[in-house]
Amino acid sequence: MAWDDQLETNTPAFDFAADTASSIRVLAGPGTGKSFGLQRRVARLLEEGVKPETILAVTFTRTAAQDLKKEMAEVGVDGADKIIAKTLHSFCFSLLNNKSIIESTGRYPRPMIEHELKPMYYDLGKQFGKLRDKEKRLRAFEAIWARLQSETPGYQFTDIDQMFEREVMNWLVIHQSMLFGEMIRETYKYLRDNPQCIERHLFEHVLVDEYQDLNKAEQLVIDYLAENANIAVIGDDDQSIYSFKFAHPEGIREFPNTHDNCDSIDFAQCRRCPKKVVGMASKLISNNTNRTLGALLPFDTNLDGNVKIVQYKDLNSEIEGISNMIQRQIDTQEILPKDVLVLVPVRKIGYRVRNSLVARNVNAKSYFRESALTTDFSKELFSLINLLARPNDLVAWRYLLGVGSTNYKTKSYKRVLEYAQENNLNIIETLDKLESKQIIVQYTNHLIDRYKIVKSKISNMMQQISQDRNSIINLIDKKDEDNSDLRCIIVSTIEEIGLLEDEDVEKWLEKIYTSVVECISFPQNVIEQDHVRIMSLHASKGLSAKFVVVMSCIDDLLPRVDSDATSEEKRIQIEEQRRLFYVAITRCKCSMEYSGELVISSFVGLPGNEALQINIPASPINWRTTRASRFISEFQNTAPNTISIDL
Repeated sequence: MAWDDQLETNTPAFDFAADTASSIRVLAGPGTGKSFGLQRRVARLLEEGVKPETILAVTFTRTAAQDLKKEMAEVGVDGADKIIAKTLHSFCFSLLNNKSIIESTGRYPRPMIEHELKPMYYDLGKQFGKLRDKEKRLRAFEAIWARLQSETPGYQFTDIDQMFEREVMNWLVIHQSMLFGEMIRETYKYLRDNPQCIERHLFEHVLVDEYQDLNKAEQLVIDYLAENANIAVIGDDDQSIYSFKFAHPEGIREFPNTHDNCDSIDFAQCRRCPKKVVGMASKLISNNTNRTLGALLPFDTNLDGNVKIVQYKDLNSEIEGISNMIQRQIDTQEILPKDVLVLVPVRKIGYRVRNSLVARNVNAKSYFRESALTTDFSKELFSLINLLARPNDLVAWRYLLGVGSTNYKTKSYKRVLEYAQENNLNIIETLDKLESKQIIVQYTNHLIDRYKIVKSKISNMMQQISQDRNSIINLIDKKDEDNSDLRCIIVSTIEEIGLLEDEDVEKWLEKIYTSVVECISFPQNVIEQDHVRIMSLHASKGLSAKFVVVMSCIDDLLPRVDSDATSEEKRIQIEEQRRLFYVAITRCKCSMEYSGELVISSFVGLPGNEALQINIPASPINWRTTRASRFISEFQNTAPNTISIDL
C-alpha cells in the first residue's frame, strides 16, 4: 500500500504525512487522527528510501511503540520492524548501559523504585532531618533536574543541599543504582558534553508523541538526538496531565519559536467521539487559560451519542447503580464487557466496583499499576523477584535486609559496608564471609540472621519456579485483593513473554523482572480485553471504548486541591485536573454500528470513616456530605441535566 492510499488531500493527516520541513509541530486534540497521520508519515519516509534504523519514534508508553510497528507491518510497510520505536526512558536506559559510558561515569542505570528509597533515607543519617524532610529534599532535587534549574547560570545550591546531593550520589554509586530522574539527567549530560558521540548522529528523522508530557530535560535530550535530523513533535497542551512528573507543556507551545523553519499543523476535528461528547469537552476545556489549539470540533458524519449525568445518594448506591447499569447493557447484548471502560479517581473505589461487577458474573478487572507496590508483601515479593533475576542487585539486598526493622538495620548495615570498603570487598562478599564466620563484625548478628532468611526464601522460590514457571503467578493468592494489581502485572507479563521453557530460567526471570519494572514505573495502555476495564483517569490516556463511565465526580476528588496551596497554585492544580477530566470524557468512541455512550456519576455523601479511607477530610463517626464536581457545571448547555437515581 502506498503511503497516500485512501489519504484525503488537504486534511491534517495528509499535510503531516507529506510535510518535508525540518521541524514540525503537530497540535492534536483527542481522537483527531494523529496516530494515523504519524503512521502514514513513517510509511512515506520508508517508501522514499530512508533507512528504518535511522528513524526514531519516541512514544509515551511501551505499548504505543509496539503498536506503531505492528500497525505499519499490517499495512505492508517494508522495514517497519526495524524502526527504533521506544519510550525515552527505555532509549536512555539502553544508552547508559553502554559499557564505556558506565566506565567513564561510574554510574549504573539501575532505576530505583519508590519503596527502595526508604533504606537509603535511613542510611543518609540524621543531619538532613527526619524521613519526611529527606523525601521532600529529594523530591526538590528531582524537580531541579527535570527542569534543568541547576544548569541555569547563577543558580546555586545551599551548603546543606550540596552535602545532601553528595551523600545521595555516594550511596547510589556504592549500590550501583540511579534515581529515575537521574537517567534523563545523565543522558542529557552525556549528550551535551560529547558533541561527537554517535548518538547525536544516528538519526535522520525523530518523531515524538505526547510531547506535552515530557519534562524540560527530556525535551532537550530529544533536541540533542535530533540535532542532525528532521524533527516532528506531536501533542496537545490541553492533555498535559503529568505535572507530578514535572511535565513541561510550554515546550510544545513554544516549539515554533525554539526550532527554526518550523511548520505547525493542527488536528482539531475529533473523529473518535460522539458529537455531544465533543461539544461538552470543548466547552469544558475552554475554561482553561493559555491554551494553544482552540475549540475541539465534531466530525460531520459521527452520531450524537448518548450522555447521562447521574447522581446517587451515597457512594455505595453509586457503585451498585453503575454496576447494575453495566450488567443490564451486557445482558441485553447492547455491548460486550470489552466495550466498557470505568474510570475512577481513587483506587479503593475501583476495587469496590470490580468486586460488585464480579458478584454479578460480569468479567471485570482493575488496572492500578501505579499503586501495585503499596503493601509490605508486594514490596518484599518484588525485591525477591528482582534477586531471582539479578542475584547481586545491591539495592534489592539493602531493602530486604532492613525490611521489618523500624530503622532498616542502618547501624548494622553501615558496619558491614565500612568493613567491605576498608577491605576492598563488595557487600555480598562481606555478608557471605560473616555468614560462614570467616570474619566477625560486631553488632551485626541480627543482620546476618536476616541475610540467611532472605537467601532461603530465594532458594525455595527458585526451586519452585525452575520446576514450574507458572508458579511465579501463585506467589500471590488469587483472593488477595490488596496485592491483586501486582498479580495482574505478572500474569500479563507472562502472557506477553511466554514461558520460554527452552530458555535458561535466570534469563527468563530477567525478562519477567524487566517487564514488571516497566509496567510499574511507566505509563501503559491497556488494550481491549475480554473484560470490563477499571482504572484511574490518568491510566486511560491513549484508550477508547464504546461505553465509558467516569465515576465519583465530586469536588473533593475531582478536582482534588491542596488546602495549603496559594491561590495561584490552586488555579494551576484545578486547570490540570480539568485537563484530566477532559481526557477522561474523550475516551468515549462511536462507530457506524454504535453511537457511543458516556456516563458521568457522582454521589451526595458517605460515612466519615469511608471518606477518610479515600483521603477526604471527615470525622470518622459522622456522615460526610459531598457535592458534584464543579467541572460538571462547566458543560453548561452542551450537556443534559443531572438525573437523581434512587436504588
